[in-house]
Amino acid sequence: MSGEAAYLLSVALGVMLGALSLRFVASPSNVPADVRRHVRFAGFLGGVVGAYLLQLPADLFAWSAPAAAGLRPIGGRTVLGGLLGGWIAVEIAKARLGYRGATGDRFALPVALGLTFGRIGCLLRGCCEGVMLDVPWQVGSALTVERVPVALIEAYFHAAASGWVVLATMRNWIAGRRLAAYLSAYAVVRFSLEFVRGHPRPFAGLTYYQLLCVALGLLAGLTWFSRRERRPRV
Repeated sequence: MSGEAAYLLSVALGVMLGALSLRFVASPSNVPADVRRHVRFAGFLGGVVGAYLLQLPADLFAWSAPAAAGLRPIGGRTVLGGLLGGWIAVEIAKARLGYRGATGDRFALPVALGLTFGRIGCLLRGCCEGVMLDVPWQVGSALTVERVPVALIEAYFHAAASGWVVLATMRNWIAGRRLAAYLSAYAVVRFSLEFVRGHPRPFAGLTYYQLLCVALGLLAGLTWFSRRERRPRV
């Protein structure tokens, strides 16, 4: 099986498992059915548009790693753009419907599962690589990598996040803020990993994708803060 076919199969598996996981994470009973429908559609559409639209500046101005730039012309996509686009689209949809409640918890597990298998697909295809290692790193007994395995590290993170979301759902931890907590952590992890990727750093030593991480972290962090439980004053 070619790397591209393995990538597509892995992404498809992640999408399928993410869709099936929606049965595990039930919508809050107080969210109207029409809100749920609009939010699902807005999240999907915004995610697709954001993934392509926010990658466009990197394609036009060569803000991606040279190797990645050589693999694709205009038309790449970025996970960070998809997350930002989906989040913004959902908030717009909720504002138009006049709904101010939390709806993100139900998306946390599908997103985490989808990104887990998406990054495994990146590893199998050989894209989204890190910088060269001084000493090759043995992964298990059969795989030796000569670059920092950024995709593998991200896959481990999202897999761990999937388990945390399941546990948080079962124990009803931080209801209404699970997606915000997960994406806040991802923004920090991805920001850190950008230092071992080969992307240009035209923004005061930062990459374009680190700017997207800051935007995602701010959105998620502000949501976390605004939905915190407020203790009554005495």
